[in-house]
Amino acid sequence: MGNVHSNKLLEITLMKRLTIHDVAQAAGVSHMTVSRVVRGVRSVAVGTEQKVRAAIEAIGYSPDPALSALAAYRTNARSPGEHGVLAFLDCDQTEFSRQVMRGAVDEGRLLGYTIERFPMHQARAAQVRLSRMLFHRGVHGLLFGPSDEAWTFSGWPWEEFAPVSLGALSHQPRMHKVAIDYFHSAYTACETLWQKGCRRIGFAVDPALDSRTEHRWLGGYLAVLATKSVPPLRYGGTTSKPQAFKSWARRNKIDGLLTIHAGLSGELPGTKTVFLNDIEAPPDVPCFQLPPASIGAEGVRLLHHLLLRREFGLPAQPKMSALQGLWREPVSVPS
Repeated sequence: MGNVHSNKLLEITLMKRLTIHDVAQAAGVSHMTVSRVVRGVRSVAVGTEQKVRAAIEAIGYSPDPALSALAAYRTNARSPGEHGVLAFLDCDQTEFSRQVMRGAVDEGRLLGYTIERFPMHQARAAQVRLSRMLFHRGVHGLLFGPSDEAWTFSGWPWEEFAPVSLGALSHQPRMHKVAIDYFHSAYTACETLWQKGCRRIGFAVDPALDSRTEHRWLGGYLAVLATKSVPPLRYGGTTSKPQAFKSWARRNKIDGLLTIHAGLSGELPGTKTVFLNDIEAPPDVPCFQLPPASIGAEGVRLLHHLLLRREFGLPAQPKMSALQGLWREPVSVPS
């Protein structure tokens, strides 16, 4: 029997194009069971799934991406509910969030979605009401908007939704997220200052603001200096007191600076400065920038793939889509 089974696998493998019917024959299950395993549907028994995956590996089957996307589209089209609607859950309701949402709206339009905005509230009861309303409408795609603080989202039947967070903060529960690559910005900025001859590069970012990046700015800065075997020079005082910063900078003979605070950049004439974002960056200082709309657009693209694959629920291994900021050269300011 073993030789007969091996010969069957060999015959299947020699075919020009393998299908789920070939996998089903090799595994001794129905083609619908194979389809469920490939799509990640949870209704397949563990033992059966292992048998199917072993057959997939044995015969070398791989799904056709175009056919997989078409099958997912048809499945969604047959399902009841408002699958053309994505919910933008506005956590901080700021101008920045509105710009992020505009990017989501534009990208959603290209992919056939309508984006609807819903104000978010910290109270669990309010979140439960919102989750029930979206569930009964059949809205499965959730975009959690930017926030200045980490949230706890409670009362959500996660198995009915595909959630994506727009921002670097790690909310609870953890989910996939999209944000600017803060580490890359700080690493590149520090390396650029080093290449320009700076040897005593300071880091002056309010700790509360750096914590929103999960200290990726600080991490990028420290990573560069570690490769140069020089000690870091991190300003630990308040960034709202320029004179105190100026005294610290003079004591430490700072010749390069990474910051995001406009009030500090003019205190050190002759010091090369790079801003890690463009929010307060003077026009005559280089900085990194990323249009907020880019975050919203990437969030929709990520959510679109989750919905196509019907990957509802919280991910076992959340990932972050890190968008690299764009380097902005300084603009000459007339004297």
